[in-house]
Amino acid sequence: MSGTKKRNKAYRPGRTGHDIKLMAQPWKVKAVFDPLLAILDQLEQDGTIDTTPKGQAIFRDHNDGFWYDSHAAVMGVVDAYEIHERRSGRPLNLEPLRQLANKLKYVAPVFPADTAAARACLSRMRAETIQMTAGYARELIKDFQIREELQKVAA
Repeated sequence: MSGTKKRNKAYRPGRTGHDIKLMAQPWKVKAVFDPLLAILDQLEQDGTIDTTPKGQAIFRDHNDGFWYDSHAAVMGVVDAYEIHERRSGRPLNLEPLRQLANKLKYVAPVFPADTAAARACLSRMRAETIQMTAGYARELIKDFQIREELQKVAA
C-alpha cells in the first residue's frame, strides 16, 4: 500500500517574536537602560549634567546621536513601568527615579545617595524587564503612548 498517507499532525503557527523573552534580546533591554545609566554615570563621575542654554537638563542618546530632555525621558520610563506595576502587581519602588527626574527638572542638587537609589531602582526594573516577552513590552509601550496622547487631549 504505497498510496498517499493522511497526516494527523495539528497545525502550530511559528514563532512571531511576540513570545520571546527579552533576556534573549539583550540589545533591546540595553537600548532602554543605557541612556538612563549614562545620565547617572555623568552625575557620579563629573557631578554635572549637560544642559541647554536655558538650563534644561539634556542627554545625548548614543544610539541615534540626538539630544533629549532628561526629565521627560526619565519620567517616560517611570510612567511606563507604573503601568507594568499595576498589571503585574509587583512593586518596583519607582520613587527614586521620579525624584531624580524632578531634581533634574528643577535644577536641584543631586547627591550620591540619589544616584545610588536610582541605580538600585534601575536594577530592579532591568530584572523585571528581562522576564517580559517582546510582545508584552510592545503592548506596554503602546499603552503608554495612548495614555500620553490622552493626557495631551485632556490638557
